[in-house]
Amino acid sequence: MTRWLLAGVCVLGAGGLVAAHAQQPGAPEPVVMPAERIPSDTEAKLTDRMNRHGADLLGLTHAVTVLDRKGIAETADRIRLDTALTLKADGGAVKDTRFQQLDQQLRERVTELATAARKYDDAALAPAFGRTMETCVRCHVSYLKKGTNPR
Repeated sequence: MTRWLLAGVCVLGAGGLVAAHAQQPGAPEPVVMPAERIPSDTEAKLTDRMNRHGADLLGLTHAVTVLDRKGIAETADRIRLDTALTLKADGGAVKDTRFQQLDQQLRERVTELATAARKYDDAALAPAFGRTMETCVRCHVSYLKKGTNPR
């Protein structure tokens, strides 16, 4: 019980120091995002979709690294079947030909990756994963906003 009480006092004390420092003259003002940088509803929806896509790709990378063949196949299938990338945030379809080509290429390459995983074809696994990541990078080079911080 004494440890918890001591820990609580430390947390409260640290909070007090932070508050006191923030009120000092010359202390920097808190950073507030300017209005022009606040994402629109459409951008927010697209960001949510891309975050899910990014999480799938991180999961895929982990699964390949540890040779979790079931995880590779399941994640690759989820990426292949995800229509979120070909839909605009407002529900319409993306009409950009280059994007459609890259999207189709991604679907083909994750299919190769899932096939290699299901067949336990380790010789094909690494090159299929490399080709998948190549498509990701090509798309990001073309469409990721310049100056966007990686997440």
